Amino acid sequence: LAAARHDYKGARSLVMLASANAYLQALASQARATAAAAQFASSEAIHQQALDLRQGGIVAGIDVIRAETRLASDRQRATASANDAQKAKLQLARLIGLPIGQEFTLVDSIPPVPEVTLTLEQAVEQAYANRPEYLSAVEQLRAAEASQRAATAEHLPSVKVTADYGTIGLTPSSAFPTYSLTGAVEVPIFNGGRERANAVQAAADVKRRAAELEDMIKAGGRRLETRTDIPVPELHEAH
Repeated sequence: LAAARHDYKGARSLVMLASANAYLQALASQARATAAAAQFASSEAIHQQALDLRQGGIVAGIDVIRAETRLASDRQRATASANDAQKAKLQLARLIGLPIGQEFTLVDSIPPVPEVTLTLEQAVEQAYANRPEYLSAVEQLRAAEASQRAATAEHLPSVKVTADYGTIGLTPSSAFPTYSLTGAVEVPIFNGGRERANAVQAAADVKRRAAELEDMIKAGGRRLETRTDIPVPELHEAH
């Protein structure tokens, strides 16, 4: 349960990271579209100015052709940038779950992010204490070790005690107390193969979880301490 909670927290963090990244990409695409539109407007003004100067006989026709070529290129660039901006907004809307076709406005007033002054060692320690992925891996390893201990103890005898207390009668005044107390001792005899298989499987699961955690913390330089040395009993079928 603890590992599942950490996995859920890690999934939420991943969604938040992806949403923020998509939002920033949409802002960047919108800024490029605005810049391209401004450049296109400037090209239109230059082209109109070249036409006026050509009619007045001040410039040659080559200048008008050059302005037309620049205008066509900037028009194509502005159209492509506007399409990219719309695609980025659609991707953002899909990621955060907005209905298709709903219009929304991006706010470009992003608060400043404070500069991080952590050292590498401090960042690693903070990650060990707060990262959901690491905490989930630790809890999964603990669960695997507990399952291994349970699997190796399946061959041990078990004691069960059952108690019951109540009353019987037609009326509360005439009711008599009743009770029962039973005890049982269960000794597994013909389950040796199954218990051995469960213990081996649990030991393999512990090693797998330990390897996953070891790969995760290898960069931090920590030493992994696990209970992978739990002995697996030698069990045999009784004949």
